Amino acid sequence: MRMVNAVGVAAVLAACALALPVRAAEEAFDACDVFTAADAEKALGTTAAPEPVNPKVKRPKVIPTCTYKGFKDSKPVSATVQFKWGRTDAEAQQAFDEARLQFQTKPLLISGSDAFWSGKTGQMNVRKGRTWITLAVGPDKISERDIDAAKKLAEILVQKL
Repeated sequence: MRMVNAVGVAAVLAACALALPVRAAEEAFDACDVFTAADAEKALGTTAAPEPVNPKVKRPKVIPTCTYKGFKDSKPVSATVQFKWGRTDAEAQQAFDEARLQFQTKPLLISGSDAFWSGKTGQMNVRKGRTWITLAVGPDKISERDIDAAKKLAEILVQKL
């Protein structure tokens, strides 16, 4: 009889544990609410417009990526931000450290967060708590992207987290 109760209690606890991440995932999030056009304009040094949204398509509750595009010196430029989350701070830290080792980069100093620049991908990676942000700022050609513009944007976004 006790075995049945212990199994039943374990099943209820497992169901509750699985329900917590689902509840957290149900919260609405739009990356463009955090990363605004004003932020993109500061990083790009020019006016920026969001990508057009099709009003006929149902938008998901969680939108982890936001992109703004503009022109600078007659060349197209863009600023893209992608948010990722870990279940815990430790899990996010481990994944972030593994990515840094994969790209073989050195850490950067951005107050209140961990960061690194990947020259191979032309992206800045920033982690604060459970949140990991990947940002790309500049032209489409990876080798022409500037670390300083990405760092400026990273500092703006870290203050908002």
